[in-house]
Amino acid sequence: MANDKKFEIVVHYPPAAQPFRDREAERSETVGHLKARVLAAFGLAEGTQPDGSVATYTLYDKKTPLEDMTRTLGSLVGEHDHVLQLKLAQQLTQGRV
Repeated sequence: MANDKKFEIVVHYPPAAQPFRDREAERSETVGHLKARVLAAFGLAEGTQPDGSVATYTLYDKKTPLEDMTRTLGSLVGEHDHVLQLKLAQQLTQGRV
């Protein structure tokens, strides 16, 4: 079955020297689970930063933000594709001083 085939995920985060790679990704994994793994791999955490700003991170498929954390990766990668390329972007919101 094509839907059972594993594929590679590559997540680019501009400040990182190397992208996050998973060569054995499961099509049933959710965007939310992948995001947690990617943040951990880059040593990032969402929330209030030491300067009081609030950091959030968004995964993008091309220019489309992946906002549905329950969406499966299999729904993002084509049935015959072997690599899913995503981008991680940071948004900082200034906190009250």
